[in-house]
Amino acid sequence: MNQQPQWVGIDVSKATLDVYLRPSSKQFQVPNQASGIAQLIEQLQSFEIAQVILEASGGLELDAAQALQEQGFAVSIINPRQGRDFAKASGKLAKTDRIDASVLAHFGQAMQPAITVLSTANEQALQAAVTRRRQLVEMLTAEKNRQSKMRGKMQQNIDAHIEWLEQRIRELDSEIEQLSQSQAEWKSRITLLRSVPGIGKVIATTLVAALPELGQTSDKRISALVGVAPFNRDSGKYRGARTIWGGRASVRAVLYMGVLVAVRHNPVLRAFYTHLLAQGKAKKVALIACMHKLLRMLNAMIRDGKPWQPPAVADQAAHP
Repeated sequence: MNQQPQWVGIDVSKATLDVYLRPSSKQFQVPNQASGIAQLIEQLQSFEIAQVILEASGGLELDAAQALQEQGFAVSIINPRQGRDFAKASGKLAKTDRIDASVLAHFGQAMQPAITVLSTANEQALQAAVTRRRQLVEMLTAEKNRQSKMRGKMQQNIDAHIEWLEQRIRELDSEIEQLSQSQAEWKSRITLLRSVPGIGKVIATTLVAALPELGQTSDKRISALVGVAPFNRDSGKYRGARTIWGGRASVRAVLYMGVLVAVRHNPVLRAFYTHLLAQGKAKKVALIACMHKLLRMLNAMIRDGKPWQPPAVADQAAHP
């Protein structure tokens, strides 16, 4: 076995996996299917692998990433924007699959990104069901918006589609409920999350399915994963607005809906939101700050295994 630690970049496409090892400069390509992934693992096992870096590629990367993790390799799945920005900063403007793989290996060695927590088969099933439910709800909303504008047969067609969508959503709700109750850990997490005013069943289940890192990592990282961590835009005397970008849009969307309820019914977030508005913050800015605060609260609750406590109860527990 080659004992020099290697950083592995894998550029993923539907058909192939282009692989580059740094610093050995070894490169090869395998099919993005079970036989090719087996070849990939066999070749990597002859090296000491520090870390394997892939970009999120719409799910095309998951089979390889899962197989690599099961074989004990440290795997990181990064946002494609990180890879592109790193390539530009490194002066690599050309773009081919092999170049992309070498950039990812270089990124891994230079930046050493956090290891990605990959989902199990059951977690993937729950994620898929939650994702499909969200898609159907979006379709249902669109059809209801069209309903009043149609007449005759077209209105009947929309009515029938709405009825089908509502039935399928109910079926998915039942499927999600069964999946989420199938494991004690999921059931416990959902119960903890739902103890927070503003967090209902859909939000709690989405967080468990799409954010398995919740309670397992720092507040800073969990905020970055969701995409609610504010980034500075300051240079010299210029002081720009703090912005958020990246992260998991589906999680951010349900968290935003939860905050809209929480700023009315959760005493901690209601007070925080009111305070920010009194300081002159725009409502959207205040809501994003509340999302950030809520996420940190949820992260601590899952980490400590403690349900939500209203301020008065928490004060009494701290000062008996």
